[in-house]
Amino acid sequence: MGTNTKNTKNKFDYHQVLFSWFSPNFPIGSFNFSHGLEAAVEMKFIHDSFTLENWISNLITDGSGKTDVILLSNAYRGKNINELALALCPSKERWIESIKLGKSFSKNIRDNWSYNIEDDLAFPVALGKAGSFFSIPLDQLLIIFLQSFASNLITFGMKHIPLGQSAGQKILINLIPIIQAQSMKYKNYDIKDIGSSAFISDLASMYHENLKNRIYQT
Repeated sequence: MGTNTKNTKNKFDYHQVLFSWFSPNFPIGSFNFSHGLEAAVEMKFIHDSFTLENWISNLITDGSGKTDVILLSNAYRGKNINELALALCPSKERWIESIKLGKSFSKNIRDNWSYNIEDDLAFPVALGKAGSFFSIPLDQLLIIFLQSFASNLITFGMKHIPLGQSAGQKILINLIPIIQAQSMKYKNYDIKDIGSSAFISDLASMYHENLKNRIYQT
């Protein structure tokens, strides 16, 4: 590798690292995944800005967003939880989404950031490990992670409901306090505290596997 690991680790302010990891220029392929929203739109569960905002809010407070924050936090603290993280995926496609995003993220970290992170990590586990290695404050990592998660789903909704850009921004603004609150609430949770009640989202991810016409992998 062209850059010494120690030099890379200490070279950047953590704000720069976060901006790089969650920018569109960091190639992990998140645009390929709808997290079940494509099926939810097909089934008419999501059809306007209100239903999209409510769906994403529920994911953050009681669904996969909550679970991923707890997993990320525990991986950040050095716990060996990758097998659990993958086992918790409620459907085949959610497993595919998590492992593909994790593999792409880890490959870029190894190739370009000179940290020899493991392969085959679930995405939140890979983020937690890398965030800890680069000394990124956990609070900031969780907030940006959840905001990126929400933004990707909003972008999907804007394209396929469809919604205007202004509506998308209003949804994100409404979600920001929820993102901040849930990040702080769940950051100290142990893996035994993991639980989800966003069952319709899980079922949508299963239903998506059998969609005849689809754009996204999940």
